[in-house]
Amino acid sequence: MIFTRRGGLVIYYGLLMIAIAIAIAGYQSISIFTEPFLSPFFQTQGASGSGLNIDFGFLYPNKGQGSSYTTADFFGVLMGWFGEFFGRLFLGTLVNISTDLMLYFLILGSLFVMSVSIGFPFFKAGASPGSVEITRKLQKNRAFAGDYLLVEVTVKNHSIQQIPVIEIYDAYPEVFELVLGENFITTQLNPKQSITFAYIVRIPIRGLFFIGPTKVILHDRQGFYSEEAVLADVSELLVYPSYEDIRKMEVIGKKRQLGALFGAHKTKIKGMGTDFWGIRKYVPEDSFKWIDWKAFSRTGELMVREFEAEQNIRVVIMVDTSASMGAGIPRNTKLEYGIRAAVLLAHVAMEKRDMVGMLQFDERVRAWLEPTNNPKTMFRIMESLAYAIPQGRKRYAQAAEYVVKRLKRASLFVIISDLEGRPEDILDAVRKLRSHKHQAIVISPFGPWFEIRRHELSPTDRLIGEAIVEEQIARRRELFKKLQKYEVPAISVGPDDFLPTVLQQFNAAKQKGLGAI
Repeated sequence: MIFTRRGGLVIYYGLLMIAIAIAIAGYQSISIFTEPFLSPFFQTQGASGSGLNIDFGFLYPNKGQGSSYTTADFFGVLMGWFGEFFGRLFLGTLVNISTDLMLYFLILGSLFVMSVSIGFPFFKAGASPGSVEITRKLQKNRAFAGDYLLVEVTVKNHSIQQIPVIEIYDAYPEVFELVLGENFITTQLNPKQSITFAYIVRIPIRGLFFIGPTKVILHDRQGFYSEEAVLADVSELLVYPSYEDIRKMEVIGKKRQLGALFGAHKTKIKGMGTDFWGIRKYVPEDSFKWIDWKAFSRTGELMVREFEAEQNIRVVIMVDTSASMGAGIPRNTKLEYGIRAAVLLAHVAMEKRDMVGMLQFDERVRAWLEPTNNPKTMFRIMESLAYAIPQGRKRYAQAAEYVVKRLKRASLFVIISDLEGRPEDILDAVRKLRSHKHQAIVISPFGPWFEIRRHELSPTDRLIGEAIVEEQIARRRELFKKLQKYEVPAISVGPDDFLPTVLQQFNAAKQKGLGAI
């Protein structure tokens, strides 16, 4: 319970008026106390009898008739003036103040203070924040980054007392953007009455967020007091990574159009496919339905037609979620691009009926989804990525050891990491994967391409930055050469070519039949 600004000002002005009345009374009482002591020394008394009427001329320097004070007398005149001032002050004759004025200030100040104080117990006995119920309803509890969310808040007064003025503020994360309506309302609630207000926010990034809590402030009718409380009820909202990249691809087209755009090709495996591969001589194990009778009529030999089949593969997407992946422009960090790439890659692989799994790691394994072609896998991947937070250090070898124990069949690993860990640890992880017949591709977001804004740098800073970048590139080349010895290609990417490079490398690996089921 606190006083509002209005209530505080009323009390302040009331106390100020009372203080002025007390000051006036004190000033008038001065002559009452001083007159008995000073009257024996002075023979004259004021006509009103309210104080001594004294001529203070004796305090000033003497001057002859018709003459004026000289410069030398200035100090004496000044001292005389001060003496007369304090003398009249102590005698109560400096200013003539009516006793009625003191009463006016005293009565008015007392009324001001009492007007605020008397209403306090009535406000305290009225409705309280505990009698207010807040119900929040979200349009959906799961959303994608970039979506819009409708939030409805219902406020109900359970008490039999009226709430003259109530303010409700519903909190939402700072990163959200309020696009329509307001997240607060000021209104009056009658007994048992409820009211609903709504607002719409835009969700710019993925993650786990909470809508709420709600702050409630109650005021009296005059606005002298307020009582506030925070209702701890919150609503959980899980935001999946953006689906925008996938929507764009769906608009462009599926499968064949997608392959033409990103260079997708079928794996050259002969089998029962749909695209013609060639003709060979018949062997007893072949089915009669594949005999090419036209070729038999020309050559006199039984010939069998073969077709090109697209072979499915097993893909494991390894996403580095360590602290260094959180570097970059806000909302467009290396991790955010890596998550977008992982979502897009999983979607493309499942469109091609490949088995898809995922591993999130930093200093320990944060999430593991075994490869499968179940349609629900896509949503499990997106839900897992929604919780990803850049934290901790990276342990490549530990993550590789974890997955090879659980994945017995050869698979294609797409490792998305900035490679800012120890080179020996990275090489150990690759050796573990290759020793278990797994194939791997490394897609590495290069830090400076995400962190440096060249247009914001001075010429000197730009030269220094370029020198640092060259040094880092040289170290990367050495690491890439060592990875190549294990037949593991590694590519540096930036924000502009991250997604296309991931898809191109995946399609190239699929064409070679890496990770074939």
